[in-house]
Amino acid sequence: MKPQSDWTSSIDSIVDMGLSHGLVQRTTEDEAFNGRTICLNNKHVLNFALCSYLGLELDHRLKQGTIDAVTRYGTQFAISRAYLSATPYTELEHLLDELFEGHVLATPTTTLGHIAALPVLIEKGDVVLIDQMAHNSLQTAAKLVQAEGVPVETLVHGNLELLEERINALSKQYRHVWYLTDGVYSMFGDLAPVKELGKLASRYEQLHLYFDDAHGMSWTGKHGRGYVLDCLPIQDRMVVATSLCKAYAAGGGALIFPNAQMHRQVKNCGGPMIFSGPIQPPMLGASIASARIHLSPEINRLQRELKDRIAFCNHLLRAYDIPVENSSQSPIFFVKLGRPEVAGEMAKSLLDQGFYTNHAVYPAVSRRKSGIRFTLTTHLSAEDIHGLVEAIARNLPKAMESKHKNKA
Repeated sequence: MKPQSDWTSSIDSIVDMGLSHGLVQRTTEDEAFNGRTICLNNKHVLNFALCSYLGLELDHRLKQGTIDAVTRYGTQFAISRAYLSATPYTELEHLLDELFEGHVLATPTTTLGHIAALPVLIEKGDVVLIDQMAHNSLQTAAKLVQAEGVPVETLVHGNLELLEERINALSKQYRHVWYLTDGVYSMFGDLAPVKELGKLASRYEQLHLYFDDAHGMSWTGKHGRGYVLDCLPIQDRMVVATSLCKAYAAGGGALIFPNAQMHRQVKNCGGPMIFSGPIQPPMLGASIASARIHLSPEINRLQRELKDRIAFCNHLLRAYDIPVENSSQSPIFFVKLGRPEVAGEMAKSLLDQGFYTNHAVYPAVSRRKSGIRFTLTTHLSAEDIHGLVEAIARNLPKAMESKHKNKA
């Protein structure tokens, strides 16, 4: 057997800890989902880890869209889009063009969208800068570009001053400087400084922006087009990737381009667009139904309901003096605890008390920045949110005591 690297061994031990606490690699025991709770060990607990922020995964119209698509087109259409696309693709991409007001290419997943786009758009003679907290899928795609001889440099999270220094220096050496980042960061729930990045792009002609806005989709922006495009409409030297899973509640991903030429190049040449399977008919049906909701006034009501919960949660966290990473403007919250062991113990205590949360640990965050990550959805009531925050506050003294022991 091949010996484990230090990196693999470290992750393996952290996962083992999560397994021992019953926090990871679990399977729900529900016969049907209600969005609010899940059943683990024959006990129903509140689900504060779901990324379907608007609760659309249980909407009857998305369910019916799936049923209708299966009835008409079957469970799958097993052929590469390089040859044929299933009939519903035409309607879906037309609706997505309207929703995003750009040139949209639907992709099998957001990850495969990155892998399709970046090696086509970024060429030798370019250089890549990537935020250290950018999603793992972006990091993976950047490595593919790096393997082709393009330099890739990781930057300290959210440091605009350092970013501009590197853009200024690298613009003298390289044809294009690509900056890769998330719109809404998946662990801490903080927001990228999109407007400031747009100003940088206007000052530096060689700067190209590539955003992963998977966690910004649906719950904010006109027609639910997401956080990034709400701050900065699609424009030259800018590409946005997003998810049709999560709050959109269907399947697949989408790439939004500023022009038809970039769209054509990635569709024609992107590896996953040639060699990977497509979005299958059931999820195409759900995606079409979701797009229609997004393009209707109803999306505004759904967004308001979630944002009310976000504001309420922030109020409670301040009132209980919970040490959060930031006052979140997104549905993602992060309670800072320090060591992985402390985060694991807190998450286990919360689970025992009826709240399922994520203990966020290395490699998703640095080793000493572990914590509790929880998400809000419209399935959860104000009482549910109050109960979780109260439980965190109740368990916090023990967690802080354990944190100081670990430091010693």
